[in-house]
Amino acid sequence: MAETDVVGKLSWTSRPKDFRNKAPYVWARAKQLKGSQLKETIDGYMSLVKGRKSADEFYENLYETTKIDDYKFPYFNDNFRQFTNDYADTLTNITDRGQATMGASMVKGGEEVIANIFGMVDMVRQIQGTFKETANPGSYIETPKFYQFANTDQPLQVQFPLLNTINAEDAKENADFIKEFIRINRPHRENAIAMSFPAVYEVEVPGLRFIKWAYLSDLSFSLLGTRHMNDDGKLTPEGYMVSMTFNSLTVEVDNFLAKL
Repeated sequence: MAETDVVGKLSWTSRPKDFRNKAPYVWARAKQLKGSQLKETIDGYMSLVKGRKSADEFYENLYETTKIDDYKFPYFNDNFRQFTNDYADTLTNITDRGQATMGASMVKGGEEVIANIFGMVDMVRQIQGTFKETANPGSYIETPKFYQFANTDQPLQVQFPLLNTINAEDAKENADFIKEFIRINRPHRENAIAMSFPAVYEVEVPGLRFIKWAYLSDLSFSLLGTRHMNDDGKLTPEGYMVSMTFNSLTVEVDNFLAKL
């Protein structure tokens, strides 16, 4: 199994490598998407139509991927989870998903179907008639609200330094890691038409958070300390600061708590 153990093998601290087994860490398991984005979307809808999969099976097969690498990063951030819940008078967040891909008319038809299922059409008409006949200024009729199934989970942020001054091989190893990690998180042009997608991830902070499907929404590297040109003619600083942000591709349902 491919694995890049930043915690145990790269110089993010001056502490000897033999004494890092208690360092907190996050797993970021990188995967390459297969197929087109349109195909992924259609397959997702078809899986619902064919349906009745278990929750675990549904999430496992939500994207078709091949494995790239498992990354073990130091984790010292403070905020690991934040989300909001909302109830509203509209079904918009449920029925509008996929509207741009599948067509507005289909979504509109879906809204009417859902409204009929819940008996909303007749109820709304009755309420409207009541207002026309009897409503006074300041009148308000309380109606049930719908939970908004929106992805409001806070992204997971990971930050750590990479030092070039602890061991003789640090500068090369750190530069190689940075180059490779940038590579898998950028599109690759196969030919004049085809391009690959950046990696997606399964992310886990043991005991704190599990994200089944995530993407790297932000990745930055900055220079630390003094810098010089090395013998190969490349700019080399005393170290780098690495910062990355993982966003969930799904609503983080409570099922994921079982993975902690």
